Amino acid sequence: MHWEARLRRLAALQSGVIGIHQMGNVGGDHRWWNNARRNGRWEPLSDHVLRADGTPATVEQRAFAGVIDAGPTAFLADESALAWFGTRNASLEPVQVARRRGTTNRSGALARAHRLRDLRACDVVVVRGLPVLSPVRAAWCEAARLSKLPEEWAVPRLERVVDDLHRSHLLTWEQLHESIRRLGRRGRSGTSLMRTIAEERTPGTSATESRLEDRFVEVLQEAGADPMEPQVVVGGDRPIGRTDFRDPDLPMVAEINSLTFHSTPSDRDADRRRYAQLVAAGFAVAVVWEDDLWSNRSDVLRVVADARTAARAGRPAVFHTASCPWPLDCRDPLW
Repeated sequence: MHWEARLRRLAALQSGVIGIHQMGNVGGDHRWWNNARRNGRWEPLSDHVLRADGTPATVEQRAFAGVIDAGPTAFLADESALAWFGTRNASLEPVQVARRRGTTNRSGALARAHRLRDLRACDVVVVRGLPVLSPVRAAWCEAARLSKLPEEWAVPRLERVVDDLHRSHLLTWEQLHESIRRLGRRGRSGTSLMRTIAEERTPGTSATESRLEDRFVEVLQEAGADPMEPQVVVGGDRPIGRTDFRDPDLPMVAEINSLTFHSTPSDRDADRRRYAQLVAAGFAVAVVWEDDLWSNRSDVLRVVADARTAARAGRPAVFHTASCPWPLDCRDPLW
């Protein structure tokens, strides 16, 4: 494939923009970058970002450009992250990005950039192809910003943000309380506000953690299938993590996957590594995809039954429902 065709294929995944640090991702180097800058078919947005000619200038494009311009470790953050998740009254612009503390100090020209501490791998997610601060950490950033206001003004505003994320099934009350245990400390901006709103938002107020998981419970109930326990941590002395559902009597779990958070290559690889851990620990895994929950109930029941049969036989494996978007050769656990 011609070098420029490779750049355009990459740009098509990023609202029409590419970054200089991404040349190696498509098998190129600085010569490709210099050729693109000179040939008149790419518009420089900064020293580090080019836009393909003919692509419309959109707010989504400016978000991609801002993150790419800030460097390979940057991600959309703060109010921009909330807007990317669809939170009401949040604005994507001016584009705000962040990096982990201790990484590059390069100042981007296309976004406001700052550094964050106490970041874990799960604190950055990929949504619609763009690295974004996770909903719970974005809520903490908003709490830090609102902490400069009087509490009687700040609390209602933060409540609206957190409740919007919860209604969109992007934040659970368990995640809210876990974040306070991990991040809350005296002197940290936003801690007092987060503790205040958490008082009335206790874990366990809903049996499951998302709309899709509620639907999974309904499918099992309507079919008369044995119920499963929601939100169970598995792994024994070395916990693997919390699974969406676990069979109370068998080494079998069910994971409910939305397309939003489980369809990109990085999401897929992270999931496959997690499934490998579960299989190594002796669990059969039923992976239920969201489209099947609504339009292919029989396949959901088939996969659950297959996983239970494998668990009884002591043959741990991974079973996907029919609408799994991953290529066939990428559905086995990643060891």
